[in-house]
Amino acid sequence: MNQLDASRLGANRVTIVAFDGIVADTIPRRATALATALADAITAEGASLQIDVRMHDILPPLRAWLPGRTFSEAVAVAMEQLPALQHDGIREDVTVRDLIALRAQRAWSEMASHGIPLRDGVQSWLQSALGRGLRMVLRSDSHRREVEPVLRLAGLEDSMLFLRCADDLPRVPRVSTLQASYEAIDVRLDRQRLPRTQRDVVEADDGAAAIALGFAATSRTML
Repeated sequence: MNQLDASRLGANRVTIVAFDGIVADTIPRRATALATALADAITAEGASLQIDVRMHDILPPLRAWLPGRTFSEAVAVAMEQLPALQHDGIREDVTVRDLIALRAQRAWSEMASHGIPLRDGVQSWLQSALGRGLRMVLRSDSHRREVEPVLRLAGLEDSMLFLRCADDLPRVPRVSTLQASYEAIDVRLDRQRLPRTQRDVVEADDGAAAIALGFAATSRTML
């Protein structure tokens, strides 16, 4: 885990922290679940089309697409970007997309039921920040039933202002789950009268979530 100066976070500030890829080591497992579901679906639906899918080819891009996206949203990106899926019989079949996302979610939930490890160093980092008065909101692309047990085992369930998980919000056409999550977090923090200039974001990879809606533009923090 890259070093983040915990002294920058603390009293009089609130920090939105990504669960997937920051607190827990979920991205590789989520990518594997999605890649398996994609391969299974393409094998079943595309055998007559002679489509060849190799796991080692599709895992790297899937890892890049998953932060900030649900399985359904990642499938939509994969349909547009993966060469193996550039066939109208697959791309235009909404049922296939839904089945892939459902299979991936089931596979991921099964993995999560056996435990999700925290990322190296994250517990000590959180304890240091919390000791300095950090107020934290946890944002996740995973479902609440997958997040809460991890927090309980790590002794962090009482350390959050609140959680915002992928299944907490209704789906809105043409609005990403990421955007909807940040809008909901924004509204709730506004109600708590927490100034926007005192909100930080800790996100995975390129910080796409922080950039969404220009959120926390004055104080963006990424690991």
